[in-house]
Amino acid sequence: MALFKWVMDRFIYIVVISLLLMAGYTMYVFNEGKIDTETAKVYFQALTALATLALLFYAYSNVASKREEDAARLELAVRPILVWELESEKGRTRLVYHSLKHPIYDFRVNVRLGNKAFAVSERHIDVSDDKNMDEHFRDLTDFMKGALGSAKQGKVELFFTYHSEVGGKYEADFSKEVVAGKSGMQFQHRKFVSAKYPWKEQKIIFDDDVD
Repeated sequence: MALFKWVMDRFIYIVVISLLLMAGYTMYVFNEGKIDTETAKVYFQALTALATLALLFYAYSNVASKREEDAARLELAVRPILVWELESEKGRTRLVYHSLKHPIYDFRVNVRLGNKAFAVSERHIDVSDDKNMDEHFRDLTDFMKGALGSAKQGKVELFFTYHSEVGGKYEADFSKEVVAGKSGMQFQHRKFVSAKYPWKEQKIIFDDDVD
């Protein structure tokens, strides 16, 4: 991957140097009398065609790259910040979430514990701030108890997907350890597993735990 990126970054220079070398070699063998005039013309026409195609590809790549940069700037300008937490209070468990700075659209989270899954979805989550906390929550008490069963602890996995107001798709995977106690579920050792942002082609994998 690193070699491919290095080649693509220097693509036009590599092509120009290669064509110049081939043109020089063609002139050399022509002067040596190893090819006739018509053959030399055919070679130069082929080199010209290759140079034209290379320039067109380079121009297309620059336009595509510029379009991606513009899309990235637009997304970063309206990027929503998802804030969430698993809370346990008075024997009840709930998933609390809200958005900062910018609204969220087509929000969905799949919660997994053992072989059980629970899905939450909302079409629109408005912006929250210190004065106007537009907080959303879902009660997960029955799901957690049923999924954990007789076990004392387990790992909860949360898979978030949502869109910005300009349509960019965001993905984030988290996990948290859950321990069943007398007063309810206790959650600890939060881990950011991976994230996918609309301005990056590859998913980012995180290795370090975040408490």
